[in-house]
Amino acid sequence: MKLFRCRYIMPIQTDPIEDGALVIDQERIVAVGPAAELAARYPQADMVNLGDSILLPAFVNAHTHLELSDFPQWAAEVHSPEPEQAGFTSWLLRLIRVKIARRVNGEDSKASWLNGLRQSIRSGTGVIADILSESGFYATVAEQLPGRCYIEVLGHDPVRVHLQWDNLDHCQEHWPTSQWGAAPHAPYTLSDDLLEQSYRYTSCRHLPTTVHVAESHDEIEFMHQHRGPMVDQFYPFVGWTPFLDKPRHQRPLPCLEKAGALRPDTLLVHGVHLNRDEIATVAESGCSVVLCPRSNAKLQCGVAPVAEYLAAGVNLALGTDSLASNDSLSIWDEMAFARDWFQGELSCEQLLHMATVGGAKAMGFDDLGYLGAGSRATFQVLRAEQSPVRSQLTEHLCHSERTNEVSLVVIDGHIRYDRSIEEGT
Repeated sequence: MKLFRCRYIMPIQTDPIEDGALVIDQERIVAVGPAAELAARYPQADMVNLGDSILLPAFVNAHTHLELSDFPQWAAEVHSPEPEQAGFTSWLLRLIRVKIARRVNGEDSKASWLNGLRQSIRSGTGVIADILSESGFYATVAEQLPGRCYIEVLGHDPVRVHLQWDNLDHCQEHWPTSQWGAAPHAPYTLSDDLLEQSYRYTSCRHLPTTVHVAESHDEIEFMHQHRGPMVDQFYPFVGWTPFLDKPRHQRPLPCLEKAGALRPDTLLVHGVHLNRDEIATVAESGCSVVLCPRSNAKLQCGVAPVAEYLAAGVNLALGTDSLASNDSLSIWDEMAFARDWFQGELSCEQLLHMATVGGAKAMGFDDLGYLGAGSRATFQVLRAEQSPVRSQLTEHLCHSERTNEVSLVVIDGHIRYDRSIEEGT
């Protein structure tokens, strides 16, 4: 047993505790409460005095692609500067071109993935929903990823799609104790038939899924009106023009609904351009939605209708997306940006909930995202020069500066990051 004592404990689901403590036994939390009370109740526990610090749940990054964490370096190596006015389709084409020009291989992707994992944990993230397209380092992912790996399913070639399903079967067979899921990429990158088959496959195997939906104007224009840069540029570039002979003339969410995707274990990503009726459908289905505001801003996708999601009762989470469309993998940075991006429609309390309990719920984890007896010992510690007064604590936590104050990250009872060791102090 270990007892961690600090200035503030932030359980999330209950009020902050000043001069609080948390007791863990291996990978589980035993008790949370006033430090003096827990020290008397658990005299056998080894005390770790964290001093004037703040202890709160490790964050949940509910959407990212860690294998793209080195994309900025790849782009620099092939002299592909970031355009000032990108737009979604032009960004997507640049992503593909850079990977081709740089000749990114499996070892590159593995190194990039590990780099992204280190950055994530170092910034206080302890639960990750990662989408993986490369197949060469599943063992590494199974051993090191705290959270769930969603194997990406993408393309119009049935043989390729079936191979991706086989990869998921392989992962479940060889690493059954790890968390796996499927990521049918999006309605604009899978045919109706393959999208429906993907959700039949995951339903039969009781696998959770995540899917991009209504991220950009380009996607809406392509799906509903069958025109725009995806028709003119993206499909010809990737050789998918022959699949344009059957226009859908349908918005993305109805395509997902028809395919059987709208179920409680589906995590919808972005949802920037869902309308009020579609949001009501999402709420009724029990799906969660992960918002990625910094990525949406960078790709000029628009602002998600967060007030309507809240009014409908949709569970919301936060994600960074990848470093191909973001500047960091820090959920602290995401919260700070979201506060301004949504023009005050999200309070600091709501942002903290999205970054913890909301994200855990979105991923199907009921013992993560909060600190309480029986929950998993997954938390982070902030050590600042001066802690705030209790009444300003929540406000204090909604600033990106907190990223640099993360001093300790414990995941399932194991220390995964200790700044004192990194700095040699």
